[in-house]
Amino acid sequence: MAIAVSVMMAFGVILYGFSIFVTETAAGADFSKTVLSIAYGGSVVVGGLLAVPVGTWADRRGVRSILAVGGVLAGTGMWLFSLSQTPWQVVAAWWILIGPASAMLFYEVAFIALDQSSRPQDRPRALGVVTLIGGLAGIVFIPGTERLVAGVGWRQAAAVLGLMVTGTALLTSTTALRGLRPPAPSIRPIDSGRLLRRLISDRRFAVHTMAMLLVFFAVQGLFAHRVAVFDEAGFAVATVAAWAAAASALSLPGRWIAPLVATRFGAPNVQAATTALLAVGTVLMFNGSSGWQLAGHFILFGLAFGAFLPLRAMTMSDWFSGSSYGATMGSQWTVVTIFGAMGPVLTGLLRDATNGYATGIVLLASTLAIAAVLLVVVARAPAPILDR
Repeated sequence: MAIAVSVMMAFGVILYGFSIFVTETAAGADFSKTVLSIAYGGSVVVGGLLAVPVGTWADRRGVRSILAVGGVLAGTGMWLFSLSQTPWQVVAAWWILIGPASAMLFYEVAFIALDQSSRPQDRPRALGVVTLIGGLAGIVFIPGTERLVAGVGWRQAAAVLGLMVTGTALLTSTTALRGLRPPAPSIRPIDSGRLLRRLISDRRFAVHTMAMLLVFFAVQGLFAHRVAVFDEAGFAVATVAAWAAAASALSLPGRWIAPLVATRFGAPNVQAATTALLAVGTVLMFNGSSGWQLAGHFILFGLAFGAFLPLRAMTMSDWFSGSSYGATMGSQWTVVTIFGAMGPVLTGLLRDATNGYATGIVLLASTLAIAAVLLVVVARAPAPILDR
């Protein structure tokens, strides 16, 4: 699916690319980890704040224009990032341009497109395909970005990657998605205020959202800093990048299999199990100077994260599929990202304050453990009360 390729490109450039840019061999040599973490974390907050309007627009008018605008913003933001000479310029590029682009290019928009274009019985397989292709981002862009930075420098690398994400998004929007239209709703979508009130009163939605924001907090912190963690532990960036790419490869089977397994055992149950594995993998990063810790972290993280990814969309589609699905997903995503974006920021601040990553790793592992417990709770909560 063409939109899955756009998602892969966006994640590769914005998320996986940043994990290389933050190291001492790239932008980390010119700017502090605190500055870079604030820039990235703030971009996540901005993307989250735009999740509801983007989802509402997609409900009513489809995703084509969203994808095109997002591609232009991402490319422009990466270009300005490459030109930055002061901290405020870095922050501006990420907050004003790259942040909004992430709301338009990441999985949320692809999930809405799938809900609009596929039958309920086909969605588990479709979700598997989209997240499977998206999983190629780490395989390609972690070592690819590292080699590009080593060859031409981080500034030129950022500009080139920005051009790539713009071109892919525009091509997908103008060609592959030309015939995609949102379905005509059988009933008029409820207004945003009423929708928000009904979601807040839904216990299952509330607990699931709490679990997702904790997972997002930890995963964002890990993605932004894990290459730097092992770099500071004594491993070469190229070696860590290769392991991170291997983790992305290991995530591919889970992206395909997890939705099928969840049809039998329930998506929240499978999410709880994978979140617990993420916690174990994070613990292995603590003072991770041994080769077995490096390998163990990336192997466990790859297997678990790949399985986790499609299950949020599957859960939400099971509960809230319909003409307000985009706005519902956006409502959860806004809450999740506002809190979750603090993961990279707090991890960076703790690293600079303590001159090491140990405290941050303990925080991230504990957060994942709590999230796993909440997902066990939500799997046993009463059925959602939201009207279809």
